[in-house]
Amino acid sequence: MVRKTAAGQPAPERARRARSPAQDRDKALSAVPGEASKRAPGRPRNSERDRPDQTRDQLLDASIVLFARYGFDTVTTGQIAEAAGLTQSMVHYHFGTKTKLWEEAMRRLMRQRGRLFRVTARDLAGLSPLDKLKVLTRRLIEANAASPDHVRIVVYEATTRSPRLQWLVENFLAAGFGVFDDAVREAMDAGVIRRAPIHDVTNAVTSAASLSFALHAIVKDMYSVDLGEAEAVRSFSDTLIEILFNGLLVTRATQEAPPRRRPASNRAV
Repeated sequence: MVRKTAAGQPAPERARRARSPAQDRDKALSAVPGEASKRAPGRPRNSERDRPDQTRDQLLDASIVLFARYGFDTVTTGQIAEAAGLTQSMVHYHFGTKTKLWEEAMRRLMRQRGRLFRVTARDLAGLSPLDKLKVLTRRLIEANAASPDHVRIVVYEATTRSPRLQWLVENFLAAGFGVFDDAVREAMDAGVIRRAPIHDVTNAVTSAASLSFALHAIVKDMYSVDLGEAEAVRSFSDTLIEILFNGLLVTRATQEAPPRRRPASNRAV
């Protein structure tokens, strides 16, 4: 039987076959019948505009993963949209440019990281200057293990010397380094660690606590140790803190003292 149009005329079969799945999907997703055909090029679909917060977060989360894996320069907005399961027009609708998307993704990543790097004045209250520095180091290791994308993005921007690095420094990194600078200075003033340029000490501590997680694949392939696992994180924290604050040289005290292993719940310094 020949199908007919609303006007009673036969509908050409090849015209029906010419409609692509994408056209069918656009029509199904339109809130108003016929809206898909009226949507101007580049304008987001109604279904995407009706949930702006969710759509925005999808794009930010996808961009964080891709920027960490491939770097800013090689990732396109089309790839980000595809990874988020959205159209490329949504990137421009919500952020305008790839640079703006990157900045908003970094803000989202840093908010997430702030929840992971849990150190408050109450956590440090009553601790000696040396123990404060140990707690900060351990918390930094734990945050990097939980969110290695942060480290990978910072490493990429630092090695390419991009203008985005300066943006990161001014908006986020300077404050974090300042926390360590203050702790190092306090420990030096208290006479519990030797005098050295503060930036050297901060750089040594933070680099050791961070770069290992950017290069975790080497450790996994060489030693079959996954630095993302809780026990591996605890072991690395213990070892790094021991090396940083007590050194690698064997002394009479270290020969006589048994290995100190406390329950993870009580291990603060």
